[in-house]
Amino acid sequence: METTHKISSLRYRVIRKNRKNVSISIDEKGDIIVIAPWDINYDSVEKIVKSKMDWIYKSKNIIKDKIEYMKSMGISQGENMLWLGKLLEVKKCESDIKECHVEVLNDKIIIYGNSLLIKNQEAINKSIRKFYKEKSKIIFAEKVRFYAKKINVHPNKITVRCQKTRWGSCSSKGNLSFNYKLLMAPLDVIDYIVVHELCHLVYMDHSGGYWRMVGSIIPQYLDKRNWLKNNGYMLRFP
Repeated sequence: METTHKISSLRYRVIRKNRKNVSISIDEKGDIIVIAPWDINYDSVEKIVKSKMDWIYKSKNIIKDKIEYMKSMGISQGENMLWLGKLLEVKKCESDIKECHVEVLNDKIIIYGNSLLIKNQEAINKSIRKFYKEKSKIIFAEKVRFYAKKINVHPNKITVRCQKTRWGSCSSKGNLSFNYKLLMAPLDVIDYIVVHELCHLVYMDHSGGYWRMVGSIIPQYLDKRNWLKNNGYMLRFP
């Protein structure tokens, strides 16, 4: 169940779920989302939202600045995209083919398609996602193979998917999952995420032993983690 409410000039969405506590978050568009238990009334939810107004305004301003920065870089409009840490121009080239084809060439992301396809933004966006997903399968497989030998672990299945906030995961069965938006990040950041998940095959927690193992493979892992924390919002598709 989802409802929309307003305090002063701020609109926020309340989503009811089976949980104990109320949480407030600001999404990448700057929208306020409140997750609340089924048994709490709206007056109580509003009281909690009001108590967090300073944080909400501060967070919305930070996200507004990020959105403006992405616009200035042409990322939001799909004019430019990040590829392995580099900002590349997206160029459309007319070609007599039935489906869009994407490749990286001469520091450009080139999209080939017939006259109708290259005017169809939905088709272009779909082809870009497909390109990143297919390339990520190759890159993650290579990285996992390389670092698994170093750590002496044996992962089971590797999958790639597109998620909003999660960069990777490791299940108790040894299955690894990676976010293919990571192909927008520098290769050393991708290395860190791969090692991060592989080390969970030894430590299914974030204990001191776990981080020592990560650090033994990626000594500057804190730099990579901070890079994602500060720049992860730019890893997005048009």
